[in-house]
Amino acid sequence: MSRLAVVVVAAGTLLVGTAASDGNGIEAEPAHVIAETARQSLLTARSLHWQGQTKDASGTYVVDFRLDRDGNCAGTVEVVPKGGRLEIIKRGQDVWMKPDATFMKVQVPEESGRATTEALRGRWMHGRADDSSLREFSAACNVSHLQRSYMPEPFARDDVKKGGKSVVKGTPAIAVTGRSGADWATFYVATEGKPYLLRIEGQIGGVQGEADFSEYDEPVPSKTPPPADTLDVSELRQPEGTA
Repeated sequence: MSRLAVVVVAAGTLLVGTAASDGNGIEAEPAHVIAETARQSLLTARSLHWQGQTKDASGTYVVDFRLDRDGNCAGTVEVVPKGGRLEIIKRGQDVWMKPDATFMKVQVPEESGRATTEALRGRWMHGRADDSSLREFSAACNVSHLQRSYMPEPFARDDVKKGGKSVVKGTPAIAVTGRSGADWATFYVATEGKPYLLRIEGQIGGVQGEADFSEYDEPVPSKTPPPADTLDVSELRQPEGTA
């Protein structure tokens, strides 16, 4: 499942257009100032809605997460084109995951995946965040992990160029692109209201991805699965010595 950490880099499709704007003044700033404003809006967020996709040799992974600094999250991971969907909820130290049969077939060795699917029967697996089976997913649920791991370091001032106006999911934005060797990233920053980072796309460290950000500082949904619809993760482990 280590690709999940990479998955959690990216999302969305670029919507290009023009829009009149009363303006928050950000588009009049130099390109490097706009880029740093974008970085800081993400780095200081206490919570957000993150929709992303990333591509590697095995396919495309699409994520849709709402997450916060307290480690709460609710979202999904989908595998394209192989198929499969995983739902994840984390509240405090409790984690729930619900993989569909296709996800288990793609991601888990055949016999183990089949046995888990049969045991779950459509229910959620539930455990603590420090459980070895869930630890990686738990780490990915914290917005601080996203901020530390996937926000590019600042580009040199002269390596950032201002682009054109865009509209990202209905919000007017200005684009700026930074480049450093083979790495590049384009930031789309809101030109109305607060100058939030709305979208980032590019290639960093050889990984290509796109990500959309919205619902800054809004609460993560708190609904969790009822006990009747869950199975403790300990019941999914095979006893030692069994096949």
